[in-house]
Amino acid sequence: MTSRPPEENADDETDDPRLVAAWQALEQGDTADARRQAASLDAAAPETLLLLAACAREDGDAKEALALAVRAEAAAPDWATPPLWQAELLAGDPDRLEDALGAAERALDRADDEGEYLSAIALKAGLEIELGDTDAARETMQDLPPAEVRLGDLDTSLEIADLHIAVGEVETARERLRVVCEEHPDSADAWYMLGVAAAELDDEEEMRAAWKRTWTLDTAPGRDAGEPEALSEEELASVAEAALRELPERARELLRGIPILVADHPAEGDVDAGLDPRAFGLFSGTPHPESGMGLGGQPGLTQIVLFRRNLERAVSEPDELREEVRITLLHETGHFFGLSDAELEEMGLG
Repeated sequence: MTSRPPEENADDETDDPRLVAAWQALEQGDTADARRQAASLDAAAPETLLLLAACAREDGDAKEALALAVRAEAAAPDWATPPLWQAELLAGDPDRLEDALGAAERALDRADDEGEYLSAIALKAGLEIELGDTDAARETMQDLPPAEVRLGDLDTSLEIADLHIAVGEVETARERLRVVCEEHPDSADAWYMLGVAAAELDDEEEMRAAWKRTWTLDTAPGRDAGEPEALSEEELASVAEAALRELPERARELLRGIPILVADHPAEGDVDAGLDPRAFGLFSGTPHPESGMGLGGQPGLTQIVLFRRNLERAVSEPDELREEVRITLLHETGHFFGLSDAELEEMGLG
């Protein structure tokens, strides 16, 4: 759910300064001050209810946030924002996807602001995909502006491009992403997604160019400045050691001389050669089944590398990050033993 104030309120009135101050406090992460400001407002007004819903979400109370959004919809039944927020909250519960879809449909019917309209379409289509109805998602997305139209909001543009890929409209996604990259040339996420679309279309030249731009932006000086490491070197080593203990003793013996390294990002040369710049890990060298077959391998260069910043970008919760490190390490050791990506996917190590 957005933590920003709605761009328009239900009555199209000038924002109360107290409401503006409350949203400013919330945007600074001060929910206590936001609630204090809200206490002087009309408690039954939909704008106040949505503000309090945002405070509840910021504090991690999704149940209270949903209840307040429902009350806001009852207070302003023609306003798109309350059901849109309900849909966003309900989308996180696998058992309530149908309810989320209903809320998204109500928001779409009421949206008269372009930003809310696009958000409602994207949310509705995404829910239809999750519910297994890709035909319905394609139909929903037919109401989007043409791919060559700039949508303005970067996050919404990327979400819509991702939905095009999910429903098999990869060429449309690529066209839209080319426009996004022109509009937001410093967005590493936009360039990365363009590379993904190009890869699916077997356009290796565009894939490599887009992914090289991604790598350049991701590794720019100061890019990660001020962002603390989610796991220390010691914690990463501990997770890696625990993962290796899951392997049979013979496998551990074969891996004993294989270094396991940690780097922030892949090397430039590997990206130039076509490696995904946001890969979680990499096995390089000679797979064990080939090491004694005279195939010209270079066992001295055999190693496994984990890419810390890529892992942290994708997974923020410490426990989830530890699990992703574990899966990545087991995946790369699988490559050492000659297993393909498809075989590792079947084993749950994709």
